[in-house]
Amino acid sequence: MTDAPARDRIDALLAALKLDTPVIAVYESDDTAAFRPLVRSGGHNCCFAYYRRWLKGDTLVLTAEGKGCPGGLYHLGLRDSIMPNMEYFLTCGTEELRGEGLKASPEIAKQLFEGRMSVKQLRSTILIGPLKLEQWDSVKTLSFFVDPDRLSALMTLSGYWSATDTVVAPFGSGCSLLWRAVDEEGGEKAVVGGTDIAMRRHLPPDTLLFTVSPQLFHRMVNVPPGSFLDRDWWAELMKARAK
Repeated sequence: MTDAPARDRIDALLAALKLDTPVIAVYESDDTAAFRPLVRSGGHNCCFAYYRRWLKGDTLVLTAEGKGCPGGLYHLGLRDSIMPNMEYFLTCGTEELRGEGLKASPEIAKQLFEGRMSVKQLRSTILIGPLKLEQWDSVKTLSFFVDPDRLSALMTLSGYWSATDTVVAPFGSGCSLLWRAVDEEGGEKAVVGGTDIAMRRHLPPDTLLFTVSPQLFHRMVNVPPGSFLDRDWWAELMKARAK
């Protein structure tokens, strides 16, 4: 883990983006007191049901023994299995299980699961909330909540140092794109998230996520002066939006 990026560099990037939503991090830490104020999941709530609590500064605590969406607890490494017959849930369903029609057949859904990385290890506590630089060593991923203009800027910024594509937009639940998908890319590619139909009702209609690893976040906030953020195209776009 590298040292935490400087707060002034993060603030400078958010100012250049004219982004007023906080950066949200996924943490792995048993020291929950360090993340106060806290909120704990109730029922089978999607983690994105706490979006407005994140904006207010609260951090969501998830544990294997606690409540929350079973899929979310699985994708965040808190449980070692997901619901049975998942391939039917994503497709046509069964007599006992309503299908959601997201894939054409159970066979295609099974291929999807077989190609995905299994949970590496079980964890005891995962937290999701505003970035706290003093807890940098516990950060697993960082997410920006953005509209299409800021998404385009962050996609460009993530590839500033690269000659190859640095962004993926995989199929998956909102929670699986918060961490798991970044891990599957070795932390080298950013993930466009917030595309899960089931969780979108918790976000404003013009909002998606852009999620990166700590190392990629570090590179992005330390882009030198003279990048496109200081040039005409970005300035003209921001001017057009301000009209």
